[in-house]
Amino acid sequence: SMSKVALVNPGPAGNANYGLTEPHNLGYLASYLEQHDVEVSIVDQLAGDDVMGRLEAFDPDWVGFSGTTPVAMDAYDLAAECRKRGWKTVMGGVHAGIMVEEALEHVEVVVKGEGEQALLKLVRGEVEGQVVQGEPVANLDDLPPVARHLMNMEHYLGNANRHPFTFLAFVPPNTPSASLLTARGCPRHCIFCHNSWRGIPYRANTPERVISELKALQADYGVKALFFIEDNFFAVKRRVKSICELMQQEKIKLIWGATATASSVNEETLEAGAAAGLKQVTFGFESGSQRIHEILGKGVTVEQCARAARMCKEVGITVNATFMIGSPTETREDIEMTLRFIEDNPIDVAGLLLLTPYPGTQLWDWLAERGFLLESRNWRAFDFSTVMYSSNGAMSREEILQTYHEALDRIYRPKASAYFFSKLQHPLEGLKTAGKVIASPKRVLQRLKTLRW
Repeated sequence: SMSKVALVNPGPAGNANYGLTEPHNLGYLASYLEQHDVEVSIVDQLAGDDVMGRLEAFDPDWVGFSGTTPVAMDAYDLAAECRKRGWKTVMGGVHAGIMVEEALEHVEVVVKGEGEQALLKLVRGEVEGQVVQGEPVANLDDLPPVARHLMNMEHYLGNANRHPFTFLAFVPPNTPSASLLTARGCPRHCIFCHNSWRGIPYRANTPERVISELKALQADYGVKALFFIEDNFFAVKRRVKSICELMQQEKIKLIWGATATASSVNEETLEAGAAAGLKQVTFGFESGSQRIHEILGKGVTVEQCARAARMCKEVGITVNATFMIGSPTETREDIEMTLRFIEDNPIDVAGLLLLTPYPGTQLWDWLAERGFLLESRNWRAFDFSTVMYSSNGAMSREEILQTYHEALDRIYRPKASAYFFSKLQHPLEGLKTAGKVIASPKRVLQRLKTLRW
């Protein structure tokens, strides 16, 4: 009989830190398994599914979990319930791939690396052992599109309404939005990222495949806004230009956002993007200190970051940029340089995050070697809002937290004021117009209450 596999997307429902985009990792596994005659269900805790209820109704042979470090414990809790019911359990994703022994305390099998081929072999009984090594898919166009028909698309299409203060800030209210993953891997080796150890080669879908997926999203779900979620959409300039030209030729009317590194954008690609509906670029600028940039291994300069922001504004593209506080040996002076960089450059939405060390990264090793890592392995706290180390080599944990909160006050108070009041074109129109970005007057008031004026 046909094998049955349930794929679970674990994590706290409604949390704005996770679940802002469809679970592409599970979507690719599901479509690949379906292509090979496996019956699949995607069960999405992040989208509010009753996980055990759904699983009991489906009664799978295998339950597969994926997940990043902050949701690993949610996966472990669910796996324990599954094992009580006699279902076989498997876990993949970056956390299980590095913390193999820990994961095997909770599930029977761990898949390391890319999971499509490995999971199929496991389900068919073609591999044995507790650890299965997955191989990178050579040509991404060979994979069928993600199995959105198995996802709670109604939930994801409305995410921009629920979470307007994120990388979805460019999406007007009540605009159906989705996301697309068109590349895997990253050629860079930042010390805080899993790409520094996974050794997964950079590959991308062809422009033609991207266009066919955009058309399908419009036809099947009425999508009007889109975000490209790979690490760096602008990694190959020729490909970006080709996608933008095809969008115009095929008359694909979408507003969209994408990720980039400061060194990967230029006037030509940004102009091509703007002509094809690009409204926002999300950068990881990380710091205003060149010394810290070099420690992080970003491979870009502070001046390149400033220039990238200016180039975007010249063609009318919103700049969404994230910065990290607490990098190795970072001082108050370095953080002051970051805050000045935000104030002095045309950044529309600034995200300030606390540096978070993930297992397997060079950052994790650097902190561990110096005895700075906290003993806690409460993975839920590894969420960019907690300092999980006693010192960064220059400041204590307490100093980093204090400086972080001072930075939030300094950056968000004027940013929020400018953000809201730029929408007030007429006193009576005020809240209604603000609703274009904030989604509702109630949302404006909720957000105002959370700001420390």
